[in-house]
Amino acid sequence: MRVLHINAGNEDGGARTYIINLMKGQETTDTDATLMTFEEGPVARMARDNGLNVVVMPQRRQIDLSILTPLVSYINSHQIDIVHTHGPRANFILSLIRNRIDATWVTTVHSDPRIDFSGLKGKVFLKLNVRALKQADFIFYMNPSLVSYFDSLRIPKRKLCEVFNAIDFKQAIPEPRRQKQFSLLMVARLVEVKNHELMLNALSKVDFDFRMVFVGDGPLMSQLKQRANTLRLHDKVKFVGFHENTGDYYDECDVSVLTSNSESLPTVYLESALHGRPVIATNVGATDKVINDKTGWLVEPNNLSQLVTALNEAHQAYQADELDPKGMELYQETKENYSIERLAEAVNRGYETVLKA
Repeated sequence: MRVLHINAGNEDGGARTYIINLMKGQETTDTDATLMTFEEGPVARMARDNGLNVVVMPQRRQIDLSILTPLVSYINSHQIDIVHTHGPRANFILSLIRNRIDATWVTTVHSDPRIDFSGLKGKVFLKLNVRALKQADFIFYMNPSLVSYFDSLRIPKRKLCEVFNAIDFKQAIPEPRRQKQFSLLMVARLVEVKNHELMLNALSKVDFDFRMVFVGDGPLMSQLKQRANTLRLHDKVKFVGFHENTGDYYDECDVSVLTSNSESLPTVYLESALHGRPVIATNVGATDKVINDKTGWLVEPNNLSQLVTALNEAHQAYQADELDPKGMELYQETKENYSIERLAEAVNRGYETVLKA
């Protein structure tokens, strides 16, 4: 089966990791997968670093339709069976050539389309993306709460398939490592939906000593730094910006945290599992499938008191040297259910379903 994955190419978040891990998993199947991006950027670089097949078909600007005919030619001449798009830009481009290609078109919805965009321009992009989703032959999704949204768009359930994020578990089993100072980590873009401010507010209400590291970049950087200063956390909180490789940060923390208002099944849970670190997370999307009392702490979104309670309990577990069992439970559970091989098998079953339809 020949599959062409298509993404705009400027993604540096969880969707990029998902695409790369899916393609790595597909190497263990009979799938011949290639990645195409519309710009030479972080997605293409990460794919090449992982030894994957990459083709760049550059657009001069975001809405550059001159690539339509070359794209049709590439898909048909390479006898692609499945075109698998990732992201609104790729969806829009495929919607314009859907009737000109011989391949079946599937897409993965990585996040809630309703919160992906903002402003007037965002409303336009949302409409274009929704129009594209309705035209796709098959849709993979990771956030179970989107099912009702798809139903409101009158997308038949037979065209839907829930999948999950995955990670490569080939590295060594994580070793317990208690930090000298209770250390917390949050890896997330500095955008409103991640709700970093909730974390800062919670940290201002705890009595224990800690070190907090925020890894990620985004438009809220200066605002969040100012908030940390206002709350007198500047000597305990560090913003280190975006980092391609976050492994060392996980190794140097005791607990990782994600306070998002909306998620699917974030890669950061799996990254934390890979390093044997338990997670404090908000109960959104598919989070409760991996985060529970045995693997960490689950709190309701935007609930300050619950987050403070979870932080206090995590610190108590740190003092009692009881964090490692939770981290290893998370490792074992995710290794069994969220490996790249399992993801590739699930996605390929979806391919087979739509090809038989």
